[in-house]
Amino acid sequence: MKPTVPLSYNRVDAAALADVLQRYAGRHHDDLITDFEQQLAAVTGSPFAVALNSGTAAIHLGLKALGVGPGDVVIASTFTYVATINPIRYLGAVPVFVDSNPDDWNMSPVLLREAIEATIQAGAAPKAILIVHTYGMPANMQELIDIATSFGIPVLEDAAEALGSTYVGRQVGTFGAVGVLSFNNNKLVTTYGGGALLTRDAAIADKINRWANQSRDNFPHYEHQEIGYNYRMGPLNAAMGLTQLATLSEKVTRRRAVFAAYRHRLGSLGWQEEAGGQFSNRWLTTVLLPADANRVRCRLQEVGVEARLLWKPMHLQPVFGRYRAWTDGTAERLFAYGLSLPSGEGAEGALDDIAQRLLMP
Repeated sequence: MKPTVPLSYNRVDAAALADVLQRYAGRHHDDLITDFEQQLAAVTGSPFAVALNSGTAAIHLGLKALGVGPGDVVIASTFTYVATINPIRYLGAVPVFVDSNPDDWNMSPVLLREAIEATIQAGAAPKAILIVHTYGMPANMQELIDIATSFGIPVLEDAAEALGSTYVGRQVGTFGAVGVLSFNNNKLVTTYGGGALLTRDAAIADKINRWANQSRDNFPHYEHQEIGYNYRMGPLNAAMGLTQLATLSEKVTRRRAVFAAYRHRLGSLGWQEEAGGQFSNRWLTTVLLPADANRVRCRLQEVGVEARLLWKPMHLQPVFGRYRAWTDGTAERLFAYGLSLPSGEGAEGALDDIAQRLLMP
């Protein structure tokens, strides 16, 4: 049964979609995709944006563009969704996990440095660092980029949840060599399945475009010199995206207002804290409770309110249990006590009831 108050849901705006499709009547359907890419580049400030069929595909091709291959080490956040890590294994590479800061819940610079030094000492210099902006909260990019640069390691930013979030006034996903966005059904901007890769490097953008289109070369016949993928975004997905990018700032304002309302009602519980130039889109309001989070989740579910436990750390996942991890217990504590609360459509009208149930003994 569908919840009456969903976690994060985007209704299909049929009128807006019909208007976009009407404006493109008689034009080539690929124009929808290229125009969406141009608008996305303008919104994010990225010189190049390549629209793909998922954020996962963007991570896959982004790592490939950074030269990641079989046996290579990729250092990644442990506190994330599995889609961040799976592409590392698609390429035959080896993930090494790093724990989070207790304040913003993103990758710890201290543990990152330790993981890099230990991995180099073991004879396998990391090929890339995969930083996640968790739940829309920007990571401490200045310190993380400085560490990566000092070791000569390129950075891929997983900003799948963070469109509209900025660090020192700049859209996250544009600091590393490659950035990734998601337009999944529950994101602030959705294409009902889709993603994008951001980069400043024209050569990387060209590679991604070619790989995503089955690596077809520019010949009058079908010519392929390397393996490709069917990863290009579909035109109808792009059309849906074109209906939403113009209102991104309003969407961020609304999510931040929901977060502020929760915090006002719930007081001194645990929150992801903005500091040092961080501006979060507050994609999901997430909170740390003083008691078992799953018990509270079940209590909310009984009255039709969808809430979810925070990410189970990747180093605790059975599929990744054999890989090395630098941890201090932060991600495990977040998983045990953390909850994502309804943050999109329908949340405003249910805030008082949700807060009351959260505070029940």
